[in-house]
Amino acid sequence: MSDRYSSRRSDNQPHPRTTSSNRGSHPRAGHQVSESRFSRSQIEPDYPQRSYQQRAPQPQRRRRKRGSRDSRTSVFIGVLIIAAIVGGGIWFWLNRTVNVNVNGSSTEVRVNATLADVLQASGFTPQPGDLISVGGNVLEEGAGATFSASVNGQELDEDQLNDFRAKGSERIEFGDGADVTEPSHEEERETQPKMEPYERVGAITYVAQWPKVGKGVYTVGDVSGESVLKEETQPVQNLVIASINPQPEDGSKVIAITFDDGPSSYTQRYLDILDKYGIKATFFCLGPAAEANPELIQAIKNQGSQIASHTKSHGDPLSTLDADTLRSEISDAFASIEGAGGGATTVIRPPYGDFNNDTWLKSNGTLSASVIWNLDSEDWTLPGADAIVSNCTNGAYSGAIILMHDGGGNRDQDLEALPKIIENLQGQGYKFVTINELMAMDSNIPEDVASGNATMPEDCVWPTEMVESE
Repeated sequence: MSDRYSSRRSDNQPHPRTTSSNRGSHPRAGHQVSESRFSRSQIEPDYPQRSYQQRAPQPQRRRRKRGSRDSRTSVFIGVLIIAAIVGGGIWFWLNRTVNVNVNGSSTEVRVNATLADVLQASGFTPQPGDLISVGGNVLEEGAGATFSASVNGQELDEDQLNDFRAKGSERIEFGDGADVTEPSHEEERETQPKMEPYERVGAITYVAQWPKVGKGVYTVGDVSGESVLKEETQPVQNLVIASINPQPEDGSKVIAITFDDGPSSYTQRYLDILDKYGIKATFFCLGPAAEANPELIQAIKNQGSQIASHTKSHGDPLSTLDADTLRSEISDAFASIEGAGGGATTVIRPPYGDFNNDTWLKSNGTLSASVIWNLDSEDWTLPGADAIVSNCTNGAYSGAIILMHDGGGNRDQDLEALPKIIENLQGQGYKFVTINELMAMDSNIPEDVASGNATMPEDCVWPTEMVESE
């Protein structure tokens, strides 16, 4: 009993911290303690552990962090409140309404309203413009600008119409919308030449200017596909056909005798008469006749007279032929004459004098000049030698061209009349010339054409259409 009481008292007494040096002298050192009956906490006192816990700084630091977080939260909430107040004020300012005057009436709109917004608010309904092609044609009605507008008396262009924002007190006048040209792009293209037709018909119709391709920048409509020349980088050169009655610029008194449908059995007799009077003429020969009589072709050439073409077949009028047949009639006859020794020529006399603007366009540059006449002998009617003389001399003038025939029928009256014609005109002071010589006397006719064998230059392109008449 006394031992147990003594033991309890000892437990209530403080003792120094156990160390390795005094652990053996602990009051309980002599006791044998069973681990099955006591835990470590029952064996050792609690106060040293409480002493360690009191020294730990962690609880004090955790209390200071909670206070800082609360402070930051309060500041953040305050900033949000201020931002909401300021933002709300700005929003209300930016979305305030203002008054504008629209076509004489006051209209309330949101500040910074566009003209479209103002128009909608005003209830005014202008007529929209149309969508126009680059060529000036209406592509779609009502597809142009919705409206036009002026602000404070100043008409607005497209950019200003889009940039306008209402501030208040503006005086706005809306009008109908303008037409709008379709969207387009630019392309560099060749400009094809056209034929500039002649109006007045003279005895000699000729190429006054050969055609050349031009180049330019074109505006091409994205909707219509129309193209309009914007800038010409290389001028186009149209085909120009002119028709005149040539006049000697030196004032000389000249006249030209011509014979059609040869060569024939009459040709040499004509040449003999010409030689007798020392004059020259022009023979418009048929292609097949030239091929069949090369010696006569050579005789004409040797005499000093000119050889030109009267086409291949002297069939239907040339203006009635399709393009391929027409070109064959002209080109084949030229080849036949040259093949017979008559030399190159690009001058024709069209059968019946039939050759017009359309025929020129279809000819594709196969000839340089077409020659008809001013004085018709009408020998084909066999009127008698005196009538032929009268027809060829009455009304004669300088630069005139006389029509007679070499073949195509009986030409005995022509053989009888020819000396009288020559004597009559020589008596009036006329000099007889060939067609080439006559053309060379008028500077309106280019030199290459006056040579009688001009051909289209290689850098030229014959047109397929005529310039539209105004």
